[in-house]
Amino acid sequence: MQESAPTEAPGPSAGAAAASPSTPTGAIGEAYVRNGAESGWLGYPLEGEVCGQRDGGCYQRFQGGLIFWSPTTGAQTIRGAMKNTYESMGWHYSWLGYPLEGEVCGQRDGGCYQRFQGGLIFWSPTTGAQTIRGAMKNTYESMGWHYSWLGYPLEGEVCGQRDGGCYQRFQGGLIFWSPTTGAQTIRGAMKNTYESMGWHYSWLGYPQTSERCAGGECVQSFQGGYVSWNGAASRAHRHTECTTLNDGRSKYSSGGAKRVLFTIAGAYGQSYASAVYCQRVAGTYVTDWTTDARVGASGFKRPGVPSGPTRFNYSPTGSYSVTEAFGLGNPGTALPYRTLNPRSRWGGNPYTDTYNKYFESSTWVGYDEDMWYFATRGTHDYRQGAVINYNRPPDSPIVQDAGFAIFLHENKVPTAGCIALDDWAVEDYLRKSTPGDRIIMGVASDLFR
Repeated sequence: MQESAPTEAPGPSAGAAAASPSTPTGAIGEAYVRNGAESGWLGYPLEGEVCGQRDGGCYQRFQGGLIFWSPTTGAQTIRGAMKNTYESMGWHYSWLGYPLEGEVCGQRDGGCYQRFQGGLIFWSPTTGAQTIRGAMKNTYESMGWHYSWLGYPLEGEVCGQRDGGCYQRFQGGLIFWSPTTGAQTIRGAMKNTYESMGWHYSWLGYPQTSERCAGGECVQSFQGGYVSWNGAASRAHRHTECTTLNDGRSKYSSGGAKRVLFTIAGAYGQSYASAVYCQRVAGTYVTDWTTDARVGASGFKRPGVPSGPTRFNYSPTGSYSVTEAFGLGNPGTALPYRTLNPRSRWGGNPYTDTYNKYFESSTWVGYDEDMWYFATRGTHDYRQGAVINYNRPPDSPIVQDAGFAIFLHENKVPTAGCIALDDWAVEDYLRKSTPGDRIIMGVASDLFR
């Protein structure tokens, strides 16, 4: 017999149906009886069974639906919205294949589902009947199907997207899939930000993970960066050097710091540098802001080499904690803050008790720094600043003549070894810093793999 898919036929009159010679037999007949025969929802047969179908299968039409049979799936019923969607897909000749079971109802919100060889159809009163398959199905299953926050599908998958990708919408969010990222979910504020940027056609690209949350914050990784959420708003972040703290490309550990400031020069002997401020959200570092910076006028020393006396104008290479700040008035930092006064000094004379420490004195001796002078002179270098714990506790014991007074401060010009940023950047840094934050500084080739 030539293979043929089911085609709609006008239903017979009640009298004609009662006299029908098409009484189901075999596996289809057994399924017919299990579902109540002519007294059940299937009603009377409209035709005899039609065999010679794909993979050796058969089907038979009834007033209330159809029964499909194949050697591997047995005889299964289909009706209503499930039937209509199955028909629109091309019946058993579509990727759905043959039904593996009848519809299973009594689900969340009065819904139903039905399994097929190639996927499923889900139905609910508000979403209608929608298909799902492949990687979308696998992710949906891993989430808990329609009982998860995704809810029921609102549509089938939509493919032919950028880079060969697909997406599918659900009541609670979406699943995106691409050949390189697999199937990932997105919802809520993350979804809203992603949508506002142009979905997967923006610089974010496709999601690489689903959202990860901790401590009232969430973050989600994308091909081009991250989207974070802090309970009040969500924000997109491009990939920068901050990403190296997540993937192991940074040679220096963050030590679990809440925030890390990278200060990166392109080469030795160079005082110009870039500053990249990173924040940790749900265990992942994302970019807060980037700007330019100035470091020692002589550039960076190599890793492990002391920067030496400030008169040589070198900055040290390494990762250092930040545990205190100073200036003319607390800008709102959580760091212990020292308000400077005319007696404020920083010890610069080796082999003295005050070397590389804050102290107060009415005099300025040798290489000691008059912090008040640098805070109040026209360039206001120390109007706001933070102590970088180079050559001092808690990072290390003080080594005499290895270097002192390495600060993050204002007045963005080449320094004697400090990091200098624009005023706004220093003040923003202080407002957001907490004890134990870190500054990682040096030439790029020494900082990254």
